[in-house]
Amino acid sequence: MATVFFIWGFVQSLVVGILIPVIKNSRYNRLLSLIFLITSLNIALQFLLRYRYWRNDYPRVLVIPDFLDFLLPALLFLYIRSIIDRKLVNGDTKFLYVPFFFGILLFVSTLVIPDFSVRKYIGSYYHESILLAIFLWKLFLTIKGRHLVYQQERSGRQKAAGWWPKALVLFLGFLTLVAFINLGHVFIVLDNFKRDEWVKLVQRLVELNFIGFTCSIILITIFFLLKFPKILSNFPHEKGKKKLNLFDADKHLKKLEELVDKEKIFLDPRLSEQKLADKMEVPYYVLSVLLNDHVEKSFSNYINGKRVEEAKRLLESEKYEKYTILTIAKDSGFRTESVFYVNFKKHAGMTPKQYKKKLALVRDSGYCR
Repeated sequence: MATVFFIWGFVQSLVVGILIPVIKNSRYNRLLSLIFLITSLNIALQFLLRYRYWRNDYPRVLVIPDFLDFLLPALLFLYIRSIIDRKLVNGDTKFLYVPFFFGILLFVSTLVIPDFSVRKYIGSYYHESILLAIFLWKLFLTIKGRHLVYQQERSGRQKAAGWWPKALVLFLGFLTLVAFINLGHVFIVLDNFKRDEWVKLVQRLVELNFIGFTCSIILITIFFLLKFPKILSNFPHEKGKKKLNLFDADKHLKKLEELVDKEKIFLDPRLSEQKLADKMEVPYYVLSVLLNDHVEKSFSNYINGKRVEEAKRLLESEKYEKYTILTIAKDSGFRTESVFYVNFKKHAGMTPKQYKKKLALVRDSGYCR
């Protein structure tokens, strides 16, 4: 029975992983496809290790499923974030640091531990520590994912889009539960009972629990993909998206003005729309609607306009009279002098040097415009 489930789960996840980018090739779908393909690899390895004696013949392969147990929930969380916030930013790659750190650690352990074997790895304190880390990592990502969905619920997205992230977070919860059961099996059953028939039965139930949950998740995912095909179209929220009501818009505008005008967040040269949304504690798309519909400016146009205003203030200051244009550009939040020149001319109608000469003429004439 277990063999049938393993083969079924492997074929399902492999076929779905191949078909998703064929149906709709996009960055988000490639990420979802990667999740399914890695799941199929994990199922195949679990089957070979449990039922084809690879654990004895190729013991070093044992660490690969543990690495995948770190990697899969991280990829799933990144996918959840991408469909809720409509983009991934460079800072999101930090969620891959943990999987690859433990991946390197696991690989090194196969080289450092003398005569690495299943007996030296499974049930050891080292392996128990790895299982505990896997559980805590999955629990952390589940909590983070639930927080993202909570923010989504506050903002009010489309119904289909809303249920899909909820289902994915539920899957993360299932993965965490599986990790908890495996942890309990190792810490309680193996440490306190001898290897009799009862323990073997418990081990078999743990195996069925893993493949049962995995197959269920795959099956439910296929159901969602069939029922809501727009999932593969990356949820075109921009079309027919709800407007912010006046109360919410006013509240968000006040927060935006506080961050920009008082705290001068625009002075951060690495400021992105996602980072600003995070500071405002709103989803990315809410900030986009706020800027486009209420401020009537794009993010880059709005922020660079504020930076140009700051640059003009610095140019007018006697303190910065002898400073170079590059220094003023950097102190205004621009990353390069060329970008500063382009935006200054766009917003001020003249170059920084022309503006500086104009200020000198005004000072010399004693007339302040």
